[in-house]
Amino acid sequence: MTRSLVGRGIAFVGLVAGLVALGLTLVPLGGGNVVGYADRGAVSFFLIATLAYASLLPAEVGRDTSGTAAGMIALGFFLYTPAVFGFNQLDQLGAAAWLGLCTVLVPVGAMVVRSDPHEQHAAPGPRAPAAGLADPMLALALLGVVLIAVGIWLPVVSGASSLWNASASGHALGLLLLLVVVLDAAALVGPLVSKADTRYAALMLAATTFGLVEAPFVQLAFNHLDTLGTGGWLTAIGGLLLLGGVILAPLAAARRAPAGAAAAQAR
Repeated sequence: MTRSLVGRGIAFVGLVAGLVALGLTLVPLGGGNVVGYADRGAVSFFLIATLAYASLLPAEVGRDTSGTAAGMIALGFFLYTPAVFGFNQLDQLGAAAWLGLCTVLVPVGAMVVRSDPHEQHAAPGPRAPAAGLADPMLALALLGVVLIAVGIWLPVVSGASSLWNASASGHALGLLLLLVVVLDAAALVGPLVSKADTRYAALMLAATTFGLVEAPFVQLAFNHLDTLGTGGWLTAIGGLLLLGGVILAPLAAARRAPAGAAAAQAR
C-alpha cells in the first residue's frame, strides 16, 4: 500500500466524520431537546457543499490542493462551537462537536499524500516575483486580515458580547482568532521578506480562517441576519476577502507572466 493511498484513506475518514456529525447532537438542552448542525438549513448546505468538494482529495482526480482547502474550510467551521464553549463548558458539547473536529484528518491525510515521493505536486500557481504590498490581490487578502482583526473586538451579535469575550472562559475564541490572524499575515507577507514559497500554507490558513469566521454568518442565515453584529459582519467580509485574495493571486500572476514575457521580447 502506497503512502499516497494511506493519506487519501485518512482524509476519507475525516470526511465521513464530518458528514456523520451533521446528524448528531451538538448541544443537549435538556428535556429531550437538542441542537444539531442539521437544525439549520444554511449550515447543512455549507458543510455538505464543502465536504463534498473536499472529497476530490481521496477521489484522486488531480484536485488535491483545492480539495484539501475545502476540507480546511469545514474544519474551521467545526472549530467555532468548541471555541465558544471552551474551556469551561466543553463538557456540555455533544458528539457532533467532537466528531466534527475529526475533519482535521483531511489536512493530515493531505500531508501524508504530499510526503509520498511518487506523487507529483503542482504548485498552486506560477511562481511570480514578489510584487510588494501594492499588488492588488495581496492588498485584498491583507485587507481581509485587518477586517478580521478589527472585528474580534466588536459584537458578534447585536447587543451581545464581542468575539473576544464570546467564549465561556472569556477569550478562547478570541485567542484562536488572533492566532489565525497572525498566521495568515505571516504567510501572506513571508514571500516579501524571504525566498520561501508560502502560497500553499497561505491558502490552507486562509481556508481555515474563512470557515471559522463565516460560522456566525452561516448560522444566522438567512432569517436572522438582521441580528448579526458589527463584528460578525466585519469578520465574515474579511474572511471572504482573505480567501478570495489568496485564490486570485496565482491566477493574476499567471496572467501577468505572459504579458511580461511579451514585453521583454518586444524590447
